[in-house]
Amino acid sequence: MKTDIDIILARYFGGNATENDMEELEQWIASSPENQSEFEKMTELYAQLSGSQIEMPKLNIKHAKQTFITYISGKPEIQPIQTKHIPFYKNWMFQAASIAIFVLISLSVWKVYFSEHEIILASHSTPKLQILPDSSQINLSKNSTISYSSEYGKINKTIKLNGEAKFIVGHAVKGTLHVQANETFIEDIGTVFDVKAYAENDYVSVKVIEGEVRFFTKDNKGVKLAANETGFYNRNTKTFSVLAKKTDAFHKGSMHIEFQGMMLCDAIGIISNAYKVNIKLAEKSFEEQQITVNFDGEDVNIVLQIIAETLDLKVRKEGNIYLLDNNK
Repeated sequence: MKTDIDIILARYFGGNATENDMEELEQWIASSPENQSEFEKMTELYAQLSGSQIEMPKLNIKHAKQTFITYISGKPEIQPIQTKHIPFYKNWMFQAASIAIFVLISLSVWKVYFSEHEIILASHSTPKLQILPDSSQINLSKNSTISYSSEYGKINKTIKLNGEAKFIVGHAVKGTLHVQANETFIEDIGTVFDVKAYAENDYVSVKVIEGEVRFFTKDNKGVKLAANETGFYNRNTKTFSVLAKKTDAFHKGSMHIEFQGMMLCDAIGIISNAYKVNIKLAEKSFEEQQITVNFDGEDVNIVLQIIAETLDLKVRKEGNIYLLDNNK
């Protein structure tokens, strides 16, 4: 019986006792003064622990005694008085718990929404334009992604790029804009510039249209690029190179080019894009040969001739194609 009454007491103080539980509890309290005293102590203790006076369902002790005596003597049973039971969902504990849960959920939503988080913008088949809080404009090319902090302009002005984008830097908010492209960083010094940094490519390129930028990595101080200059970073050799248009050059399309330990295939790609010509390598084995050389305003024919002599190759032209072949 002790185990059963413990369960009933637990249900009673938990606010979910049934009508049968209430009847059995009344009989147990009425059966002895000790039980009544124990029940009163438990009620007082529970009220103290909860910090307030709790309104529990009223127990009819007199009716319980009468019912118990009737049961023992075998007399006809007196109709039990219906005891009002407070459903658990109306209990003050349930209501307080509901309010607490609501407050916790609200705080969680507020924390997620207002705390610092990463904002990601991706373009797929269509380029996108994004204007940042400092009035900077980012023209994101297709199949590219940028990400930045929701606190951009407050904590820092760092943008991560995977792909290709044009940056028109605004200065509505103090601070220097930094673009992180793979392992490289581009620091704005008031400018407009294009960045290409695809994860699958070995090169990161920065083309400055207006102003000036600093192009560097954590381990390499890098180079400064001014208007009409393009910087390249080789992710394999960890080296930088600069390609600049010579605005005062005599030959149309002449360039200033610096190659430092660059693979020939990459150097040929840069020269082809700079001079708008088609250059081929006769053998695949030529691609990984490295070259360190500077050009300053030379015509494309002279540039290719210098490269050929440096690597013991020869250059010939077949139609509109320049071909670098084995000198032997």
